[in-house]
Amino acid sequence: MIKKYFSSIVKLDNYVLKNKIFQSIFSAMQDALPILAIDVYLRLFSNLFLTPNALFPVIFNVNGPIFKYQMLIAALDIGILMIFAASLTKKYLKYRGISENTLPILTNFLATYFLFTINTQSFVRNVSQYLVVTVLTIISSESYYQYHRLFKKNNNLFAVKFLIWSGFIFSLYFFLQPYVQETSLQLLISNMLSSNFFTTFLGLLIVGFFSPILYWLGLALPSELSSNQTTINAVVKNLDVILKNFHATLPYPENLYSVYSSFSLLGGIGNTLAISFLLLFMSSKQKQHLGMLSIIPSLFNNNQLLYFGLPLFLRPLMLVPMILSSIVGIAVGYIAIAIHLIKPAALIIPNNVPNLLAAFLGSDYFPSLIVVSVVFILTLLIYKPFIEVDTHEVENEK
Repeated sequence: MIKKYFSSIVKLDNYVLKNKIFQSIFSAMQDALPILAIDVYLRLFSNLFLTPNALFPVIFNVNGPIFKYQMLIAALDIGILMIFAASLTKKYLKYRGISENTLPILTNFLATYFLFTINTQSFVRNVSQYLVVTVLTIISSESYYQYHRLFKKNNNLFAVKFLIWSGFIFSLYFFLQPYVQETSLQLLISNMLSSNFFTTFLGLLIVGFFSPILYWLGLALPSELSSNQTTINAVVKNLDVILKNFHATLPYPENLYSVYSSFSLLGGIGNTLAISFLLLFMSSKQKQHLGMLSIIPSLFNNNQLLYFGLPLFLRPLMLVPMILSSIVGIAVGYIAIAIHLIKPAALIIPNNVPNLLAAFLGSDYFPSLIVVSVVFILTLLIYKPFIEVDTHEVENEK
C-alpha cells in the first residue's frame, strides 16, 4: 500500500516537472537563487551579531554593533522578486514561442518593483509574495503572448500598440498593490491559535498537518507558525506560573511552543533541516552544493534556500514528507511530555536560537535533547526516499 501511494506521488511529481509552466517557474527560481543566498546569509549574520537583540550579544551580555542594514536587506528582498519575475517572463514566453521579449521582461521587472514599494509603509518578505509574483507574471506573460499574436505583423516591439499593453500591466499592478501585503489570513490564523484547543493533541496535529500545506502553497503564515509562539496565551500563562515557582505544575504543558516549535520546526516548517543534511550525501553535485549552501541557515531555522533551490514551493514530491515530518515531530514531542519523559519548554529563550536547542533551553532539562535527536532521525528516514527520487530525477534530466 505504501509503495503504491509513493509511486503515485512520484508520478504526479514527474507530471509537474514535465509541465512547461512549472518548468518555467522552477527554472526562474534557480536563476534567483544566487541573490537569495546573499540575502539569506546577510540576514543570518545580522540576526546573530548586528541587531539590537542579536543572538550572540544577548548570550554574552555585550552591546554589539548596530548597523542600519534594513534598507539593504529590503532592497535585496525586492530584488529577488524582480529577478524572479524577469526570469519567469523570459522562460514562459520562450515556452510560448516568443523570442522578442524585451518589453514584457522590462514591464514585469519594473512592475514587480512598484507592486511592493509604492505606498507601502514597510516591506516584509514572506512566501505569499512568491505566489503573487508567480501568478501575476504568468498572467501578464500570457496576455502578452495573446496580444503579440493579434499584432504579430508589427515588428516594432516598442510600438504604441505594445506600449499600451505595458501601460495596462502597470495599471493592473498599481490597482493590486494595496492588497499584496494583505494580512487578513495571518490575523485570522493568529486569533484561532489563541484558543486552548491548540494545547490538545488533536489541535496540535491539525497545526502540524496544515502549516506545511500553507507554506508549500506560498500562503503567508503568522509568526506563531513560523518563528515565535511566545505571545500565545497558553505560553504566557505557563511562563507566569514557572516564574513564581519553578517546580509548579504548568496549566498547559503541551502547546505550540513546547511541542510544535520545539519538535516540528527543526530547520523551518516541515522539519526541513533533515533535507539539507541529506543533500550533503547525494550523488548529484548540484544537490550537494545546495545542501552545503542551505545547511547553516537551516540550523538557524531558515529554509528559504530550499524553498527556491529544491524547490519546496508547489512541488508534490516535497509536500508529503513535509507533512509527515511535521506530524511525527508533534506526536513524539507531545507523547514525551504527556508521559513525563521530558519537561515542557516554558522558559523564553533568545531570538534566533536553533530550534534543535529550543526544547532543552526552554525546559532546562537535558533529556529533551535526546527526544529531539529521535525526531531528527525519524525525519531523516521520512525524507530519505523522497530526496533520493528527486536526485535521480535531476540526474535523468542531465
